[in-house]
Amino acid sequence: MQCPSCEHEAPQADFGEPLRCPKCGAYYDKALKMKLSAALASSATPVAEPAPAKKPAFTLAADHVAVATRGLDGAQPVVVVDVQMRFWSMVVFIIKWALASIPALLILMMFFAGVVSFMGGLLGTALK
Repeated sequence: MQCPSCEHEAPQADFGEPLRCPKCGAYYDKALKMKLSAALASSATPVAEPAPAKKPAFTLAADHVAVATRGLDGAQPVVVVDVQMRFWSMVVFIIKWALASIPALLILMMFFAGVVSFMGGLLGTALK
């Protein structure tokens, strides 16, 4: 996004809400209107004003980012693009992960064994 006042370019997330230039502090809407009015005054040909952004016809029940950052002033979402990890550190991490999953697998096996024995008992008594 580019500031109409100082031409500073930055991602829209840096402009905040309401949109305000992180470099010069100008509000995007006001700076754009001033730039358009100056262009209209200096030229004989009218400059078209951009149409206001339309709201979507539907809205979700809750924005997942808003829900996740509720109560955390100044919190911003983060997107992890890359994880740089040495090969042997990754191997150790995967081995630890595999060992940590063994108790969960044992619990699942006991649960399924219980379900199978219960169902077998029901079918055994129903067939007699």
